[in-house]
Amino acid sequence: MLIKINYFSNISALALLSFSVSAAPPYFNSSEVLSDGLWDRETKGDIIGGGDGNIGNLVLKGSSTYANPFSIGLNGGDGSLTISESAKNINSTTYFAVGTVGTENNYTSNTHGVLNLVGPQTGIITSLDLHIGSSGIYDWNNKRDRKITGVLNIYDGAIMNIGEEKPYSRNRAYIGFGNTSDTGILNISGSGSALIIKSNAPYLGDSAENGTLYLGYIGKGIINITDGGELYAGRLSASTTFAGDDSTARPPSAEITVSGNGSRLVIGSQMSLAADALDNLEVIDDTVRLKGAGSAVLTVDNDAEVIFEGKANTDIDGFENPVSGLFLASSNDTSATVNLNKNGFITISNSNLSPDEDAIIAGSGSYSFNLNGGTLRVNECDYCDYKLSTRVDMNVLSESVLESGSNQEMHLNGSLKGTGGIVKSGDGLVALSGLNGYSGGTRVEAGELRSDTDSAFVNNTSYIINSGKLNLNGHDLTMSHLSGRGGEVDITDANLIVNQNSDSFYGGSFSGSGYIEKNGSATLYLSGDSKHYAGRISVQRGGLDSSNALGGKISVQSSSILSAEGYLGKTQVMNGATLRVGSLYSEKQRPVQLLVDNELINNGNVIISGTINNNQRLVGNTLLVDGNYIGNNGHIDFNTVLGNDASKTDRLLINGDTAGTTFVHVNNIGGTGDYTNRGIELISVAGRSEGVFVQNGRIVGGAYEYYLSRGKGSDYTNWYLINSKPDPDPAPEPSPKPNPTPTPEPSPQPNPAPIPEPTPKPNPSPEPSPKPNPKPVLRPEGSEYATNLQAANTLFVHRLHDRLGETHYVDALTGEEKVTSMWLRHVGGHTRFKDNSGQLNTQANRYVMQLGGDIAQWGSDGQNRFHLGIMGGYANQKSNTHNSHSGYRADGSINGYSAGIYGTWFQNNEKNTGGYIDTWALYNWFNNRVSGQSLPSESYKSKGVTASVEAGYTWKTGEKNARESYYVQPVAQLTWMGVKADEHRETNGTRVRSEGDGNIQSRLGIRAFIKGHSVIDEGKERMFEPFVELNWLHNTRNFGTSLNGIHVEQAGTRNIGEIKAGVESKLNRNINLWGNVAQQIGDKGYSDTQAILGVKYLF
Repeated sequence: MLIKINYFSNISALALLSFSVSAAPPYFNSSEVLSDGLWDRETKGDIIGGGDGNIGNLVLKGSSTYANPFSIGLNGGDGSLTISESAKNINSTTYFAVGTVGTENNYTSNTHGVLNLVGPQTGIITSLDLHIGSSGIYDWNNKRDRKITGVLNIYDGAIMNIGEEKPYSRNRAYIGFGNTSDTGILNISGSGSALIIKSNAPYLGDSAENGTLYLGYIGKGIINITDGGELYAGRLSASTTFAGDDSTARPPSAEITVSGNGSRLVIGSQMSLAADALDNLEVIDDTVRLKGAGSAVLTVDNDAEVIFEGKANTDIDGFENPVSGLFLASSNDTSATVNLNKNGFITISNSNLSPDEDAIIAGSGSYSFNLNGGTLRVNECDYCDYKLSTRVDMNVLSESVLESGSNQEMHLNGSLKGTGGIVKSGDGLVALSGLNGYSGGTRVEAGELRSDTDSAFVNNTSYIINSGKLNLNGHDLTMSHLSGRGGEVDITDANLIVNQNSDSFYGGSFSGSGYIEKNGSATLYLSGDSKHYAGRISVQRGGLDSSNALGGKISVQSSSILSAEGYLGKTQVMNGATLRVGSLYSEKQRPVQLLVDNELINNGNVIISGTINNNQRLVGNTLLVDGNYIGNNGHIDFNTVLGNDASKTDRLLINGDTAGTTFVHVNNIGGTGDYTNRGIELISVAGRSEGVFVQNGRIVGGAYEYYLSRGKGSDYTNWYLINSKPDPDPAPEPSPKPNPTPTPEPSPQPNPAPIPEPTPKPNPSPEPSPKPNPKPVLRPEGSEYATNLQAANTLFVHRLHDRLGETHYVDALTGEEKVTSMWLRHVGGHTRFKDNSGQLNTQANRYVMQLGGDIAQWGSDGQNRFHLGIMGGYANQKSNTHNSHSGYRADGSINGYSAGIYGTWFQNNEKNTGGYIDTWALYNWFNNRVSGQSLPSESYKSKGVTASVEAGYTWKTGEKNARESYYVQPVAQLTWMGVKADEHRETNGTRVRSEGDGNIQSRLGIRAFIKGHSVIDEGKERMFEPFVELNWLHNTRNFGTSLNGIHVEQAGTRNIGEIKAGVESKLNRNINLWGNVAQQIGDKGYSDTQAILGVKYLF
């Protein structure tokens, strides 16, 4: 960087740094406000606050004018000049020096100057040169402590031009120039406020400095552009010194802040931050070289912008090395920092005048280019190359934007590192090729973001693509998260692994022909059209969900899930993996279709059955295989409304051939069951139907069993659900037997009538049609519901002798006959019966424990007796039902309690003859359970009242001796059974209603017994009463159940015959024991066997 400095080029002594105090106009070291007229320079002076320790303040406002240059704060003075309102310069140009010193260096005070330009009414002020906080080049090695400070404030729409638009004009500004104790400050604030340093770039002959702003040139320079202010410079050189200057007291520095909406710093060609740059100053024909020194900081934020126009200066000889751009820290011991903060913008391009040069260049010094929420973008201008390239490393501190517009390119060849992320915006290209390691993720909003090296895209970070393209460009990438509203991921010749553990949604597409692997425990939801993706896709872990189209060759690995609607390429579902028809992300609340192109290989699970967002089951999905289907012991799951042939169902349509074995599971979705003829078509095969589909698990609808069966006749290639038992081994449709060779027609016999041609034997029968009204196969669960209800109503039903179990006696001490007691009985029983269809065989085992005792007894005439007692009990029953047609079984169980009262009247208690009446009433409550084979268990409650009235009469028919008498007792009993089961809906939707509660059971019987004791028991108060009993029982209702309106009930229980035998005994005056065994026989195989053991304690 060469400098040729001439102190007396073509500007006045006041504007330059070679001030002569004796020759200058007088100082103005007082205060004045001028509102009208011309400032009198000759008498009042144009040095405001000049001389050691002097102070001057001047305000030009209103309609006042001036025609002279000004120096504000000179040689140890403190000056202030404010130009506002309509005050104007009546000359075309002027000069300003703010906070400066001349050649005399004998002052003892600090120098301070402030120039305020306020408001647009002042007009455009043109200064040929500008010095702020400047002491001149001669002062560069003076290690003084006195400070020089100059401040220029341009506010509220004021405008200052530096220089003229004509060749070879020296349009330049110096802020903080000459000594490291010098400080220059430029503040530009407010919309419309501007400092414009004129430049005739790009080609300026030997005047490369034309339009240059020197900031911190051996001093300290500060620029603040805020709230819409603007600064235009042909070039900006920040923090520099002479090439041979290694002895400055302090290094120079520069700070540039551009902040606020509308604030702009516009650089015509180049900005150097503590870096060498082209320069060409004339200093009395001496040539000096500049270099970067110290430190420089550029900060841009809050909707402000720094713009590089791409013009190019030449070197001292003209057009040899045109350059443009941003230069950072050119040598050791220099420091440059760029802070591109939130909502700040740097707009820069390579210059088309120097297309081989990068737009941002760093030297050997220390530098930081910080992307901290701002935007780096490619410029579009007359001299721009529509391309930004740089090898500068950048720190990504927060999410920052890289923007390239249409037909523009940005090539970042340095590294991007930090905790922030990057955003690609604009329709152009951003290409990354550095060793990148930023951790905040990548987002593409428009255009193309391309990886040019293996390390350009950062692995194990998140990627969001809302529009545009993420181009792997043949380089592998592992994402920790993929999401976004749209766009494209180009995987040509690359491997993409999405390894995420939280769900995400990506609305864009995949293109190319590489490899995509979904890994991680979460689900990736896709809604874009990737039909033309031609590579491979492997779902290794977690889930992949596509609601549009996903092409290529797809494999779903063990324990992973692919859910889709629309379109899939060739798909293979491995063992333990799942393919689900219907996107879980789709907003559709209706059946969907999935087309699998070319081939579907099912080694795992294919779920055609769907659900909607509230987890309700959906029926009517279609899986269309536009090619062949191969089942390698895989499974398919369907939803069907089980009813007749026209029932709504999911379907599998295969346009090609089938092979292998597939297991089919069917869920009934609210179907009530109905008779089928042809059947409900599940699977349609257009090609060769060599594959076998095997029913997996039970298929139940209402009261019926359904079966998966190959079609008959012309429907042989298809598969149906029927509810009549299919043939054990469905065989392919037999080829029609060839017509038997007809017996040759006999030669005509003479004159007989022609014999008709015999019918071929056997006559081929047409294709067999279904037998008319084949009997539907019933579920065994129906009988279990009926069994539980029958048990709930009968477990605690009993007769007088079941709880009485006593022989009457006379107290030996008092002679009073007593019967007051506490009793306990145990019952065990086994029942067998069929249902009314004959298909269901049920057996049950029960246990009852019941106890009670008298709470009161009395008599009215000395012979009769009344008893009043309470009782309670516990009972349980376990049962099972087997369907002889289907082979399925169901288990049932019931357990519960009862509590109630009883009352008995005996006509002749003393003689143990005559009539009796017994009544009782119980409240019963039960827990019920039915468990069908391969079906979920069903639980429900039942409760209600049972009551009985029983009457009998006892005759003594004779006696053998005083110890042994014979009796006969006819009896009659009515029992009302009012226990009801709660209405229940099964998991599969079947509505269950129990039937038969309210039944009245009547019993007629006769009991014959012997009462007595043996000789050896004489006098021991011991008595035995063996008996035999015959009964006929009649029920007004059969216990049963209704499954969606189909009735299943017990058979053979209307009329039942019973024989019972047992013994009742009194062991001593306190203890009675009794026991009996009964056998009941009914119609249609009904039988019941029961044993009772009872004990009573008398007191």
